[in-house]
Amino acid sequence: MKARRSLSQNFLIDPNLQRKVVDALEVEPADTVLEVGPGHGELSAHLVGRVARLVLVEKDDHLAEELAVRWFARDDVEVVHGDALEGDLAGLVASPYRVLSNLPYGITTPLLFRFLALAPAPVRIVVTVQKEVGERIVAGPGSRDYGSLSVGVQTRAEARIAFPVSRNAFRPIPDVESVTVILDPDPGRISALPEPGLRRLTRAAFGWRRKQMQKILRSAPGLALGRERAEALCRSLGLDPRSRPEQVAPELFVALARRLEETEFGGVDTDA
Repeated sequence: MKARRSLSQNFLIDPNLQRKVVDALEVEPADTVLEVGPGHGELSAHLVGRVARLVLVEKDDHLAEELAVRWFARDDVEVVHGDALEGDLAGLVASPYRVLSNLPYGITTPLLFRFLALAPAPVRIVVTVQKEVGERIVAGPGSRDYGSLSVGVQTRAEARIAFPVSRNAFRPIPDVESVTVILDPDPGRISALPEPGLRRLTRAAFGWRRKQMQKILRSAPGLALGRERAEALCRSLGLDPRSRPEQVAPELFVALARRLEETEFGGVDTDA
C-alpha cells in the first residue's frame, strides 16, 4: 500500500473505525455521498449498495484507475479523476447528499471551506482531521484553541468531535493523532453571512488576538474606524470594547461584520 507524501496520503486501515466513520454520516437509502480522497476505497466499500449514488473524487492517477476498475460494473458508483479544490463539486451530485473525507493534512482548511461553501449545502459533512485542527474547529470563546477557523466553521455549521482516531489506525502511520468531526451545515445561516467582510474582520481580529476589539477596529488595515466609531459600534452590539477576540462569540463576529457594511460604520476616518 504505497502512499504519496506529496498528497498527504494516509490510509485508514482499521475496519472498526472505517465503519464508525461511515456510520457518522447517518446515510439514508435515497442519499448521494460525495467522498473526496477515497484512497483505495477503504470507506467507500462500506457505502456501496447502502446509498443511491456514490461519487468518488480522487486526484491520484493510480488510485483513480484502481477505483474505476474495482467498481466499473456498478451504475451507482462514479469515479471522478480530479482535484477537489478545482471544478464544480456540487455539480457532481444531487440533493440530498452528504460529504465524506479523510482530509489530507496539507490542505485541510481550504478543502473544509470548499465543502462548507457548496450550494446547495450537504445534509452532513464528516471529516477526519488532525486532532489539533479538530479541537480548533469546535473550540468555543474563551478557549485557547478558539480562533478564525472556529468562527469560520461555526458561523456555517454545527460542529462536534465524534470520536478520536489513533495514529496507529493509518498506514503509513502519521506523526499526529486524529479525530473525526461531524458538521451539519445550516443553509439559512450560510446565506445570511456578510461575506467577504466576515473573513476580513476575523483575519484582522485573530491576527491581533492580544489586542482589544476597539483597538483592532480602530487600527487594523481595512477597518480603521477611529476611536469614537469603534467604541460606538461595540456598544451598539452589547460588546465590551475592551474584549479580546478570543472572548467574542461567532454570532457577534457576524453582527460586527454586518454593521461594518452599513454606511454608519463603513469607510475609514482619521480620529484614531
